Amino acid sequence: MSKLSEKTTIYLNPYVKKYLQYQSLQKSRSMSDIVNEEFTDLLEDYEDLLEIEKRKDEPTYPWELIKRELDKKYAL
Repeated sequence: MSKLSEKTTIYLNPYVKKYLQYQSLQKSRSMSDIVNEEFTDLLEDYEDLLEIEKRKDEPTYPWELIKRELDKKYAL
């Protein structure tokens, strides 16, 4: 466990707890590590979704156009 970790109490659905215990045994990792990793991934996904929402009205360009422009710029 990281020195920067804080102890907290959470209440889990019994099924979720059993699943975490199973994963912990399968992966030889602590339940805390698994929960921290999953929450970190979820937060990153959430940030990505917020960015997508923020930029949804930006124009899009076909890959062929981008590739052609890059080929011109970096032609040897």
